Amino acid sequence: MGAQLELERPAIVALGLVLACAAPHAAAQDWVNYGESEVGVHYYDPTSIRAEGDRKRVWRLIDRRSQVGNGIKSGKALIEIDCKAGKYRYLKTLQYSGTMGQGTYLGGGEEQAAEFVAPGTMIGHLAKLVC
Repeated sequence: MGAQLELERPAIVALGLVLACAAPHAAAQDWVNYGESEVGVHYYDPTSIRAEGDRKRVWRLIDRRSQVGNGIKSGKALIEIDCKAGKYRYLKTLQYSGTMGQGTYLGGGEEQAAEFVAPGTMIGHLAKLVC
């Protein structure tokens, strides 16, 4: 019995890590509106903010005014902001057919290269809130 528990422990730990990483975007219900643009309404989840030195990670959601591409109506993104360097990068993006990150999952992307945070943009506003 003890040996079986030791064999199962790594799987349980791995599952826990997967759920912990997925939880902020999969189950977040506390999206906070931080502004609107021509694209749509922008939200972030303050409970998802994680700090590592000068870098902060946060989940952002855009509820689009109209569908784009292959029917995308909203999108979530895990964004890393380097508060000291004034840069940001997308770590993961998720696109959906419905509003507020609901509906059919239509695809997404992985890590992107860092870019400078431009003042007066929605990402600039998000950086001020998070940093």
